[in-house]
Order: sequence, then C-alpha cells, then structure tokens
Amino acid sequence: MYEILMDENRWKGFTQSNARISKELGGEFSIFDGSVTGTNVELQEGKIIVQKWRFGSWPDGIVSTVRLTFDEPEPGLTVIQLLHTDIPEEDRYGNATVVENTERGWRDLIFHRIRAVFWFWHMSYFDIFN
Repeated sequence: MYEILMDENRWKGFTQSNARISKELGGEFSIFDGSVTGTNVELQEGKIIVQKWRFGSWPDGIVSTVRLTFDEPEPGLTVIQLLHTDIPEEDRYGNATVVENTERGWRDLIFHRIRAVFWFWHMSYFDIFN
C-alpha cells in the first residue's frame, strides 16, 4: 500500500488523473491533476507517510497534515491508519462541506479505487478527520 500511494504511475493508474510524486523527504507532490499539492514531511518506507496537503479550493495559507501508518500484523493483511488534520471548515467559496468532501475523497477516489484496481486488497478502514 505504501508503494501504491507513493508511486506516481500507480497513482495515475487507479485515479485516472495526472500525478507527480517525489519519494524524497521534503519532496513535493501534485495529485488529481494538480488539485492537491504538498510536501513529504516524514517517510518510512512501508511504515509511515506524513505529508502537508493543500487543496486548490482552500483559502490561501491553509495547509493540512495527512498521516498514514501501515502495519502488517500477518502476511497479506495490511492495516492502514489515516489521520487527516487541519482541514478548514469551508473552502474559499464559502462551501461548508470541506471535511465531508475530503472524507468522501479518501474513501471513494482513493481507497475504493485502489481496491478496484488491486482487487486482492480487503478494505476495512477507519478514518479520523480534524
């Protein structure tokens, strides 16, 4: 799962959108055709991804933090914990559905699509936002 989320070709495959993803600490990324941009804050291959995320529709200066941890308690089973914090209450246009849209994006545009493309993955996850 770590590799799927950090590989721009795999990202392009499951989202059907353009992506540029640096695998370096401090490196930048751009996903969903540039709608989301950010930097890598902490990377431990196969274990942790921490990134600063910014959606283009958010007010200027707002940056959130995404923390994904991966655990493999048994071969073939990966448990992912997602913590996405500092999401604004509304976007630059006054829409107050940012948290709900972000949660839906993780579920529908990322996790469900990974499951559809990499069918072997059994999806059971718990999201924590803000």
